[in-house]
Amino acid sequence: MGDINIGQQIGDRFKGDKNVYSREAFQPPAAARKPATILLLSANAAGHPLLQLDQERRAIVEEVARSRGAARLEVRPADAVRLDDLQRVLMRYKPIVVQFSGHGHPSDGIQVLDEFGQPRSVKPEALSELFRILNRGLRCVVLNACHTDAQAEAIAWHVPCVVGMRRQVLDDTAIQFSKGFYRALADGRSIRTSFDLARNSLNLHDVPDSDVPRLIARPGDADRPLIEAR
Repeated sequence: MGDINIGQQIGDRFKGDKNVYSREAFQPPAAARKPATILLLSANAAGHPLLQLDQERRAIVEEVARSRGAARLEVRPADAVRLDDLQRVLMRYKPIVVQFSGHGHPSDGIQVLDEFGQPRSVKPEALSELFRILNRGLRCVVLNACHTDAQAEAIAWHVPCVVGMRRQVLDDTAIQFSKGFYRALADGRSIRTSFDLARNSLNLHDVPDSDVPRLIARPGDADRPLIEAR
């Protein structure tokens, strides 16, 4: 005997609409679906200028909370991040967006911490490989740190949209860019529009270096909204 379609049997027995038993009928309503996760990684390594990472995180959380898409998104911070944390939090939260905020080096890559709070470089090729392995559901990576343009290019082989910084980025620039970017994303705008509005926000507030952020995206991938805000 072949497989028995229980839904079809019930529909036949009661002469009801068989579509009632389709898979779509058992999907939870949009409001009940689990929110997508924005994962915020940050590290303030000793020996480097102290960054206002707490202010940046607060700005992002507030923008998402005030948005039309607040119920569709959750922000998960991972502060003082270490090497082992990178795999751990990506596997745990399965984010749709990952942002790293902290220090970056032109050749050594982003700087996380060791157990003593000292800087520990993340090899660019290892970070790119990490996103190759754990990229399921991931739409965008933002490297909001100095000199991350080359790293962004490497990650873009495995993630649809990546934002990097062409050179040194000032604290005020990093914070204002994040505010504008997540304000638009959480409103249901496309990644490209959100990026453009973030750069426009720098110009509106007369914050320097609006040309520093760079978006690298596959054709068409940056033109879709991150969420459907309602």
